[in-house]
Amino acid sequence: MKTKPWSLIILALLHILAPVGNLFLNAARSGRTLSQQWTYWFEVLPKPLVALYVLVPVLAGIFIFICRRWSYWAYLGCLLVILLSNIYSYWTNMNMSTLVLLLVVVLIDVLVVAYFVVPSVQKVYFDPRMRWWEAAPRYHFNHMGSANGQKAFIKSISQGGLFLSSAPALNENDTVEMDWTYQSQHIKVNGIVVYKNTRTDIPGYGVKFTHSDESEKQMKMLVSKLRGEGLIIAERLPGPEDSFGVWLKKLFTKGEGLFPKART
Repeated sequence: MKTKPWSLIILALLHILAPVGNLFLNAARSGRTLSQQWTYWFEVLPKPLVALYVLVPVLAGIFIFICRRWSYWAYLGCLLVILLSNIYSYWTNMNMSTLVLLLVVVLIDVLVVAYFVVPSVQKVYFDPRMRWWEAAPRYHFNHMGSANGQKAFIKSISQGGLFLSSAPALNENDTVEMDWTYQSQHIKVNGIVVYKNTRTDIPGYGVKFTHSDESEKQMKMLVSKLRGEGLIIAERLPGPEDSFGVWLKKLFTKGEGLFPKART
């Protein structure tokens, strides 16, 4: 997964465009034209109700798109507000039309909540390692350095971190002091182990830098050199296989893509 999951992008867009659907639906139910319905919303309805029709769905879509722990809960809060408003609408105007609308809203809420509690979807919001699209470009490095004063081999590097293919024994959340020299440039930067690869006999470690002003300046200079040397890891960048068309084809032909997967 080199880009933000298309399933989440589409869900976000559907929520953001929901006010347009609300406009058409309410116009059809009331027998008004679209312009009349628009005028009715903004000149007759109470402002909180207008916000419910227009603002809350847009906020919900934005929260989906942000992909953060707090936005996950904020999105579910928006769903709750929409559900409670529809319950209130039915309670104050009990008829078949409002009952059908309430049942539709409840069904959609149940399906959406079921989707967002799937572990692979939750991880996008709760685990920064699943948000690969946010990672800075990574470069081949293949350079010997030291980690906490012991020899370590740096396989790849970016502005924000590096991957050690060999190093002294480390565990996730350990702090580590990295030190190396490249083309007469000596770099010293602190970091924290955010990932430990145990799929091979020799574990590798993903380190996220905790920059000082000086180390950040040094890394910018190093990354600029590596970019100029053409050492960017191209296979980690979005390509044609990450396009919407390819995603849609896989969804309908293989049933893949509905739930996010970590990039390999």
